[in-house]
Amino acid sequence: MNITFYSNVTVKEEVYKYIPQLKKHNVKFFKLDEKDLLISTAKNTQLLFIDAMGKADQEMIDALTDLKLIHSEGVGYQGIDTVYAAQKDIAVCNNKGVNDTAVAEDTLLLMLACLKHIITGHQSVYDGRQIEVKQKSFGVIQELSQCTVGLIGFGDIAKKTAQFCNALGAKVIYTNRTRYENAEKKYNVKYRSLDELLEQSDFVSLHVAVTDNTKGMVDETFLSKMKKTAFLINTSRGDLVNNQALHNALLNHQIAGAGLDVIAPEPVKKNNILLDERIKDKLILTPHIAGITNLTVKKIYSNIWDNITRLIDGKPLKNRVN
Repeated sequence: MNITFYSNVTVKEEVYKYIPQLKKHNVKFFKLDEKDLLISTAKNTQLLFIDAMGKADQEMIDALTDLKLIHSEGVGYQGIDTVYAAQKDIAVCNNKGVNDTAVAEDTLLLMLACLKHIITGHQSVYDGRQIEVKQKSFGVIQELSQCTVGLIGFGDIAKKTAQFCNALGAKVIYTNRTRYENAEKKYNVKYRSLDELLEQSDFVSLHVAVTDNTKGMVDETFLSKMKKTAFLINTSRGDLVNNQALHNALLNHQIAGAGLDVIAPEPVKKNNILLDERIKDKLILTPHIAGITNLTVKKIYSNIWDNITRLIDGKPLKNRVN
């Protein structure tokens, strides 16, 4: 098989480490800024494995005339033209659920770090202000058990996040296009409309895919409905957030802060408005690493090899999204 990896995170050594069987196939590797090189030198690609942040548009699909499968390395596949791929009889798959525990852990980390003001507290010790900050914090810091966590979206990661938050005694509410009444008791969550969730939550955590309807959903109106003491958490996609609106909300004390694993556009440059020094003490950032733990990576490559063998054997593919 002619197999191509189009990714900024996948490297040959890792692929062969987890899937040594691929050494028997014709495998090529390209970074996301090498689209033209890929198209010109890998036209016979049959299986395209693409970074969740990558794009497989009509131009690429048309150029790869032997293409049979486009497979996201992660859960997201918003950059893949799934409709056009289906028209060309090309399957599109993702790694649904592969990183639910990993991302939920990062979500919880960001919540706790926001509550404890972990970054500014860490720096205060280095600055010799430990006692000063301790005195200011006396009787002020909340525990997660005192908080209401609002989940926007209720997929695999949100459900795992709900379980973690429940374990620490938080009240969990959610909103979603579809209400999952049968799951509410299992995950100890209550359904709310979006407006109700924004008004009631101490943490608003994003767990939806980027679509035409959700892109930039965290705008001025959205943020104005949150509590002034609430935090925004985003371990989903940076494109869900209007950066200018969040910047203004933090600068003007409209919300208490934010914990972000993702910022758009990626890669994040120093001139991104959210890296403004004036709001630095209100942000907790991780560098889009929530879903790339060693266990998640093992699961990713296991799923990839499974779908490769299914395609070769003519069996139904796992996690097909088109």
